[in-house]
Amino acid sequence: MAEKEGQSGDKGNNNNDQTSQISDQERDLAQTALAEFNKGNYNACLQNLSKLESCRPNDVKVVHNRAVAEYYRSELKKTDLFRKNLNQVCQQAHVNTDDLDSLEDVEHCVLYYNQAVILYHLQQHHAALRIMNKVFVFIEPMEEGLAHRVCLLLIELHLSTQQPEKALSLIAYIENQFVSTDNATKMIGDKELKNLEKEHQERAPVTLDAATDAFRLKLLQYRARCYLSTCALKACKREIKSIITSANPVTSNLAPVFLKGNLEYLRGNYKKSIKVLTSIPLNNSLNIFKESGESPSVLFYNNMGCLHHYMAKPNLAAFYLQKALQENGVALNAFPKPEQGEMLSGRPLFCVGGSKAPSLMYNLGVALLHGGKPTQAFDCLIEAVQVYHTNPRLWLRLAECCIMAHKQSNAGSFDFSARRKDLIQGVIAGGVHRKIILNPNIWKDSKYSCEAQSYAIPMVSLEFSSLCLRNALLLLPTTGGEGGPPVMAPPSPPVDPRQVPYLRACVLAASAYVALCLGDPVIALEHAKALLVQTNLSGVHKLLGRLYAGEAYVLLDRVGQAVEMLS
Repeated sequence: MAEKEGQSGDKGNNNNDQTSQISDQERDLAQTALAEFNKGNYNACLQNLSKLESCRPNDVKVVHNRAVAEYYRSELKKTDLFRKNLNQVCQQAHVNTDDLDSLEDVEHCVLYYNQAVILYHLQQHHAALRIMNKVFVFIEPMEEGLAHRVCLLLIELHLSTQQPEKALSLIAYIENQFVSTDNATKMIGDKELKNLEKEHQERAPVTLDAATDAFRLKLLQYRARCYLSTCALKACKREIKSIITSANPVTSNLAPVFLKGNLEYLRGNYKKSIKVLTSIPLNNSLNIFKESGESPSVLFYNNMGCLHHYMAKPNLAAFYLQKALQENGVALNAFPKPEQGEMLSGRPLFCVGGSKAPSLMYNLGVALLHGGKPTQAFDCLIEAVQVYHTNPRLWLRLAECCIMAHKQSNAGSFDFSARRKDLIQGVIAGGVHRKIILNPNIWKDSKYSCEAQSYAIPMVSLEFSSLCLRNALLLLPTTGGEGGPPVMAPPSPPVDPRQVPYLRACVLAASAYVALCLGDPVIALEHAKALLVQTNLSGVHKLLGRLYAGEAYVLLDRVGQAVEMLS
């Protein structure tokens, strides 16, 4: 089930702290600009910033804040212009965001943070994570509002890159550093927490309390997501209860519902999960997408498709996933197409990466494959592999589409009355001199192609399936098992190290079969031998390995070894 909250897209507003030679008038202008920005009066904010910039034309903070205010005035829709302005600010401040080792001043962290936010929404999670890991080094001297945003973005990036353990460690650190009050202690357990600065409480008690409560609730949601990713289901259930009791019923979003549905899904209670999900209202999905970049309709239909897939109803799963794709298209069409040269503009930043099409195509392809529609499944999976090309399981699924299209089932192979006619070509002579002529072409699944074409072109063929299987094998570690590193398989969770040998065995078995079908017994024998030496091999794979190796020996006219292998 795919449940993911959209990052708010807030930009850090670089506060105009006192520097040397700052006048009272300039300080008043800076404070007024900040107050107007927080109220959402961006025109008034820009007017004050323009006056301040005329007094301090070389102040990088003022130039940066003006770029941020202009971006907010555009409702976060002029992303290309903001990136250009941000790069100019970095040049003026002599900051190179590509060189993370050059970050030595906490005042420059906001520039790196803004770059990371943009990269996050462009789905460049690993690049954003590298930046945020460097920014996090300066978390203690950082202004508290920016520190909160840095922490939340870093947690989101750890979850987006399938590192829930690191996210949990970060949440524990954040709770010790930022979250206090009796209510927080009650939520997160008996931990010794630092008090918030007294001067901040006195300055804006209402705003701080609201912001702190929202921050604390966000941490609860993140921790629940971490527990879901690590399958700590009992702990997750407690967190979801805390979220439901702590959330404001007026302003609470749909996150607790999706979390609860995901929990029931992981517990195997598919019908209960469906019951939870059907409580989600879908009549306002388009407006929610425009405000957050997440469409409840897309998430709902995708999750329903996944649930029905696990209930062994692939056709119904495909129906829901097709509905999810339709809703995804409706959401994306709510904004005009980007103009040439401004591909990131015309829609809010949090909607730029709002398309779920690649992951939906992946899910739909798997559902269609299980529904016995390999050609349609291939078309979906070939779209997904352009984004998730490092997923070995996805390459295996593509190969399985080609294999199923080549031979839909094995029912004909076990019809021995019909197979007897294929095996015996004829009978000559009679009596004691009677001879039976066997058909030399025993292997009926062979399919040779003499066409002059590149097999790297994606098409439903055994030649392309061999390339897919080769890619899958290259993406898998040569050794696997308990204690090894997990294998990344986006958009799915990482492959457990204990499952890597089984996945490799599936790839090798399919590779041996495809090689036999393509008339290459040498390669088939190589794959079959590699399959048989795998550790913890299942009975099915042992059988397939011996069958394919025996068939390869027969085709190589090494009958004695074939008999030994099949005996």
